[in-house]
Order: sequence, then structure tokens, then C-alpha cells
Amino acid sequence: MSLHTRYRVRGMTCQNCVKHVAKALSSLPGVIHVDVSLEQGSANVESLAPLSLEKVQSTLKEEGYEASEDGDPASSGPGDRAGPSPPPLPGPVTGPVIQAETGGLSRASFAIEGMHCATCVFTIEKALKREDGVGRVNVNLATQSCDLTYDPHRISVDRILDTVRDAGYTPRLPSSEETSREFRQEALGLTLTAIIGLPLIFLPMSAPTWISLSLAILLQAIGGGSFYRGAWSALRQRTSNMDTLVALGTTSALAYSILYVLGLASAPMYMTQALLLIFIRFGKLLESWVKKRARNLLSQVVSLLPETVTVLSADGTPRSLPLSALKPGETVLVPKGERLPADGILTETEAWVDLSLVTGESVPVHLTQGQELIGGTSNVGSPFRMTVTGLGSDTVLSRIVSTVQEAQSDRPSIQRLADRVSAIFVPVVILLAIVSFALFEFFTANTSLSVMALIGVLVVACPCALGLATPTAVLVGTTMALKQGVLFKKGQAIEDLSNISLVAFDKTGTLTLGDLSEVGWIPCSGTFPEDPLFRARIAHAVLHSGHPVSQALSRHLSDELQPFADARVEEIAGKGIRAFFPGENPVRLLVGNLDFLREEQILVPQEPDSAGLLVGVAQNGAYAGHFRIQDRERPETQSVMRYFQERKIPVALLSGDRKEEALRIARRTGIPEGSVHAPLSPFDKRALVQNWEKEGLTVAMVGDGINDAASLAQASVGISMSHGAGLTQEKGDIILLGNDLTRLVTAHRAAVMTMRKIRQNLGWAFLYNIIGIPMAGGVLYPFFHLLVPPYYDGLAMALSSVTVVLNALSLSFMFRPAPETLG
Repeated sequence: MSLHTRYRVRGMTCQNCVKHVAKALSSLPGVIHVDVSLEQGSANVESLAPLSLEKVQSTLKEEGYEASEDGDPASSGPGDRAGPSPPPLPGPVTGPVIQAETGGLSRASFAIEGMHCATCVFTIEKALKREDGVGRVNVNLATQSCDLTYDPHRISVDRILDTVRDAGYTPRLPSSEETSREFRQEALGLTLTAIIGLPLIFLPMSAPTWISLSLAILLQAIGGGSFYRGAWSALRQRTSNMDTLVALGTTSALAYSILYVLGLASAPMYMTQALLLIFIRFGKLLESWVKKRARNLLSQVVSLLPETVTVLSADGTPRSLPLSALKPGETVLVPKGERLPADGILTETEAWVDLSLVTGESVPVHLTQGQELIGGTSNVGSPFRMTVTGLGSDTVLSRIVSTVQEAQSDRPSIQRLADRVSAIFVPVVILLAIVSFALFEFFTANTSLSVMALIGVLVVACPCALGLATPTAVLVGTTMALKQGVLFKKGQAIEDLSNISLVAFDKTGTLTLGDLSEVGWIPCSGTFPEDPLFRARIAHAVLHSGHPVSQALSRHLSDELQPFADARVEEIAGKGIRAFFPGENPVRLLVGNLDFLREEQILVPQEPDSAGLLVGVAQNGAYAGHFRIQDRERPETQSVMRYFQERKIPVALLSGDRKEEALRIARRTGIPEGSVHAPLSPFDKRALVQNWEKEGLTVAMVGDGINDAASLAQASVGISMSHGAGLTQEKGDIILLGNDLTRLVTAHRAAVMTMRKIRQNLGWAFLYNIIGIPMAGGVLYPFFHLLVPPYYDGLAMALSSVTVVLNALSLSFMFRPAPETLG
């Protein structure tokens, strides 16, 4: 059973505040999970026991925040944590888009059709956040999607989707078909606009006015209809967006032409209206194409699974079935060259599998009987049989894609500036357009020029570029990183990793291979009595521990293993193991580091200064001896250290092993001896990371995810080495897929390049509007009598968004895997 308590937190102003509050609450005893919302000013805390409100308040007060309890703790078991099942999605929105989350919340993800600019994102988020029961909301312009958390007891999915519709947008299930349909719609819209608009451009002035005016009205209805619908939806939400600007600009041109027909203006603006709509629709088509290409990058990573599979019956008879008919537990034959249809267990003696789709491994991996297989990877050796364990959304590949999509919907804090600007952008542009019109009318008395300045300012302004700057770069960066074996679980981790000022490494399993293959027993020099079951008891004690040291001992003592049905084993994280073996002569066994034995009141002789891990053993309170275990450093470690040191980023080693062993690995990997911290417990590691961060450092902690969970969670960026198929369950903000530390360099390079593209995009978006709006408003006219025609302004507006997306897409050509030898 676990308890969920909601607290109101005052004083949070940014995402850094969210991080500080989450870390402070996570440090409280018994806390399992913390979910902090900046928008709602709240924190949902899951704990194993009731928390003292005074303790919570004092903890947050130390960080500069105030807290009060909001509602009573609600107990729940693991099976009902997310409440009752949410209602099915209505209409065309079908499929598995709802997931359970901790903290009593559920999560929904869906696509949104009809978004054009950053203001659309702001409008949808504002509408959803007003709904009672909605928590975190992330709307992504680049992927045309929404990801949010909600309380199913207070709001239904139907209500969430209705809120999106009421805001003027259409929620749909994300799919490649949706992106293709959007592109086809834009192509059709441009074609119809060109067919109607081109005659207006080339129609002679002598043509009957009723023909020209009829075409202009038809053009506005066909070519500008989508902009009117978008502007009306925004107006209903008491806001404005890019559609508002285009609708006002093109309507102004049409209105001036109508005034000409009525004899109240000197010349029509048919050509201006037609070119504006053609250029803007052409830009929308280009934007749709490049966004479609960006969104399809992830689908290129995930190749299609085979449509049919060969299933073996109990007597070995093969039969072909569609993939949809496959069930867990069935035995499947995978031919050479085919992709694995699902996750499973290898039942043959061996297999050679290409894991590049999942881990970025460039060389096929040799697997043996009983090892896990990942769906979507390729069989590059002889045909083999496998037993299916996971299908569909339960596969590793599906979880990876879901994790990447979550990261792509998470906006780094640098995007907050663009969000704040977009909230006031359109009203300011409309005001500037009116000012431009008034100034031209006052100083030139030329209504035609005044209207052109008005239209130019309206159509040249581009909130789209602001909205696309960050999410498109994050989309491309996270996808390209995944291709090289790096899984970003949060978009914010990209920004944090690019700004790190210290990299801290765990030792065993991170800087070393973790195989601990050389094991030797050194008995106590005293008169410890011989016991034929002594080694068998040690083998039993370490059998089920996940720590690499325990696993090395288990492999070394595998031949000694015997069953002890009544034995009780307790593991103390980062220290050792207590085991009790009842019987006529009960035995109490301790296995762990020498400090652990001393804490247990065991008299331990002076330890030698030689290198290697020392694992002491005590039986019934008497020291029996120790195992000396040698580990090997990773061959790529020196080049990784050199990479960071050349960039003036300090590195440190945090180890739970003896100082001598930690120094041995540090000397062999290039870490300065003054940066070695050992021996440390998991809690000591966390405290050290916390102290560094209090000093203002941005710390990246790299660990194997087994006993480093606390320090990974504490660090600004937690980076976990993945050692198996359960890689999306690893701790940390970033996961290095495959057993290769060089992926850390790949992750840092990806983060730096992605942030560089984000800054370039935001810089371009701001610079474009800062220069474009005054130019369209006639800033050059007093000096050169030059006014940029509005249709050129419209073309520039359309191309600005395309420029931002293409700049982000250039990441896919620039990004290369980290070389084998760096520096």
C-alpha cells in the first residue's frame, strides 16, 4: 500500500524551481515518487508512510518555498493507483493513447489538427489548464500533438477532447496517415487558390469589374477559408493567432478592391490579394512537407515488423499466421534476414542478432539460449526459434518510441521566452499595423500606400517560427540521438546536459566492464574452523543480488551452490548481505565490504593496500577471510575522459569500493586522483552531488542504474548505462543503450548541437520579426520612397517557418556517431 498526498507549493517561478522542489521532497524518508506542477503550484507525493506536514514545510523552507497540505492522503494499492479505467476515446480518436501514471493521475496523448503557430499552442494549453482535474499539459507544434496528465475522478477524456474542439482544433490519433493527409490538404488548397488567383493577377484592368470582384470574393472564400475558421476559433477563446493576421491582411486587400468598385478608392488590390494567398498557401505547403519529414524521422528508426510469422506447434509443425494473431507463449521460427516479430526468449543454443535498431550497435551480437530478444531487431545468422513474451505496446521497441515521443513533447526551459512572447505577439502586431496605417495616412494622404503598409505588417509577422524553433530541433535531435544509441527521456535533459559543469561517474559497471572475472579467496590467518557448507552458504546468500560484485561471486561459486529452503537473506544497498541459516547449528553469515563488517561489530584485521575489491565474509560473528575481485576498465574510458577534459569539463569518480581500488581505476582511465571519492555509500554519493549543486554546479551523474538511483535522481542530469532489455525502466533522464560508454560523448554532442540549433532558430525567429515588421511598415519610405509589396511580405512570412524547420532538419545531416578514438 502507498499513500498519495497533494501539497500546495508557493514561490515556484520556473522549471528550476520545479526541479529543486522535486529533489527536496524526494529526499524525505519513505518517499517513492514526486510529481511537481509549476502551472498548478502543487506537488503530488507518493510515500510508503504518512509524511509530517511540518517536516515537508521545513524541508521546502530550506529551499526557499512554502507548502501547505491540499486534500487528505489517499491510500491505494499498486493495482488501482490510476483510479478506474478512463472512458474510451470518441469518434475517430481510437487506440492505446491512455496510460497510467503515479500520483493518482492518468496520461493521455493525442494528435491535434489545425495548429499553425506558437499562439495556437498557447491557446490550447490555456484552455486545457482551465479545466479542473488537468495537470501537466505539453502541446507540441512540431509534432502536432498534445501530452497531458489528468485525474480520471475529476475529468473524463471526452471532456478533454471537447475542450480542444471548443478551442477550434481537432484531436486525432497520431499516425503517419494523419501527416500525409495534412500534406494532401495543403496541396489541394494551394492548387485551388492558384487556379482562382492567377486570372486575377493577369486579368487586364479593362476587364469587367464584376468578373474581377467575383473571382476575388471566391478566392477569399476558397483560399482564405481555413484562415477565417482559425481566426474565429481563436476569437471564441478570446485570443488571436497567425490565422488572425492572415485573415485581417487578405480581407483588407479585398475590402480595398470593393471600395474601388464603389468608386471610393483609386485602384483595386486584386493582384496583392491573389499573390498573398498563393504565397502563403505555398509556404504552408512547404512547411507541411518539412514538418512531415521531421515527424517521419522517428518512423525511419522503427522499421515495420513482418506482416506474417511462422509459428511452431507442439509437435514442431510450422504454420503461417498474421502478426495480429500471435500470442505470448507461442514458439516462433525466425528465418535468416528477417526481423523479430515480438520480444521473446531464445530457445536455440545460439543466435546472431543485429541490435542496431534499438541500441545502435554496429556489430551483430552473439546471444545464447535463455537470453532476451527484442522485437524489430534482425536475425543475421542461422534460423532460430524463440518464445514470445511481449507484443504490441508491451515490447521494448514500443516503449522506446513512447519514451522518445514523451521527450519530444517536453519543452526545454529556453522555450519559455518564446512562449511568453507569443502570448502578446499578435495583439502587438495588429497595433503596429494600425499605427503604420495611421502614419502613412497622416504624412502621405495616400490611402493605397496606407493600406499596403497595414497589410504588410499583418502578413509579415510570423509567430510560427517562434513556435517551431524549439520543438522541431528537439524532435530531430532526440531521434538522431536514438539512432546512435542514446535515449533522451526528457526534453529538458538536452538543455541541462549541454550546460554541465561537472561529470561524476560511478565505477563498477560504468567505468569498468563490471564482469569482475578474477576472483580469489584469502582465508583469515587465524584458526577459523573448516565448514564443508561454508562456500555453499555464501553462494546462496549472493545468488539473487543484482549488484555486479554479488553476481561475480555467484558465478565464481556456482559449482558450490546448494538449496537452503529456510534461509533468510537481507541485502543492504551499497554495503553487503546478511543471511541466516536455521538448523541444529544455526549460522549467521555476513558478506560485504569491510566497513560493513566493522559496523556489524566484526573484528576485521588490517586490510592490505593492494588493488582490487575486497569482499569480507564473517560467520557467527567471526571474521573468516575475504575475496579479492579484480575488475577491468572499459577500453573506451580514456578517450571519453579526454573528450570532457579537452572541453574544460571536470570529471570525478564516486565509488563504493576501497580507496585503493578506486585510485587504480582512476589512474588507468585518466581521472585526477584529487577527483576520486571513495568509499561512498549510495547516500554519500547523493549528498556529494547535492553539495556540488548547492555550490552552483550543473552535475551530470553517470551510473549503471542499479545502486545509483539516488544520485542519478539528485543530479541535474542522470545518465544510466543500459545493460538489458528493460532499458526504458532504467533510472535517469538519459539512457545509454548498449554497453558502450562512448555513447556518453554522443549524448553530449547531440545535446550541444541541438541547443545550438534551438538558439539559432529562436535568434532567427526574433531577428526576422524585428527586421521584417518595420520593413513592411514602411521604415524605408521616408528615406528612399520604398515600400515592400505586401505579397513579398507574405512570401517572407511563409518562408521564415520553413527556414526554421529546415535548419532543425540539418541536424540529421550534421550528426555523426562519436568516433572510436576521441580527442
